[in-house]
Amino acid sequence: MASWRLECAEDRRDLRAWEPLWRRARRPLVITGAGISVASGLPTVGETWNGIVLRTLFTRHRFEKEPKEFYDCYRDWLWSWGRAEPNPAHRALAAWGGPVVTLNVDGLHRKAGSERCLEVHGRLFELACRGCGILVRGDRAFCQDVPRCPECGGILGPNIVLAGEPVRHFASVMDLVGEADLLLVIGTRMDVSPMNQIPAAAHRRGIPLIRVNRRAELLIPALLGGE
Repeated sequence: MASWRLECAEDRRDLRAWEPLWRRARRPLVITGAGISVASGLPTVGETWNGIVLRTLFTRHRFEKEPKEFYDCYRDWLWSWGRAEPNPAHRALAAWGGPVVTLNVDGLHRKAGSERCLEVHGRLFELACRGCGILVRGDRAFCQDVPRCPECGGILGPNIVLAGEPVRHFASVMDLVGEADLLLVIGTRMDVSPMNQIPAAAHRRGIPLIRVNRRAELLIPALLGGE
């Protein structure tokens, strides 16, 4: 099978190239990033909060050194992101029902009904104790400036992967890549380790790769639904 790489596809005319690949695929794998949720009103990590670039705020160092500042931002995220709804791209993937690997922490794939979703960066709407590991609802963050674990009294942290921490489920992700015969990458350049290993792995195996950076809310339903 020939290797394909369709960069920055943004137009319905591109469906003429995509649809034969999608129709022939028997084991497609979808990988999504922040770009798929822009149409739901959510920011990317390059945006700012109170003048702070989000990617520099959500680090383990910032969490440990400035937990109150960290939680002030986190509470704002819970308030605004909790009202976000899946857009047509999320819903089309849920209706399709195949495996989805997401770099997002917004929970919109699960909210749309995707049951086969690996969230490699965790879940924003949960808190995890860094000591005993207990999970609690994210809204506990509104009870204290820096919330504490109800079991051991340790500081709770959002159940997400902070910058510099390893992603979750990566071995399972690579197993899925090894089984796939098509990759559909939506809303991410996958240029950060270790996820940047995936395009190279696909290329070595000759797996076609379709990449959608913008307008996923229009293009993905059209591709999956054959409109």
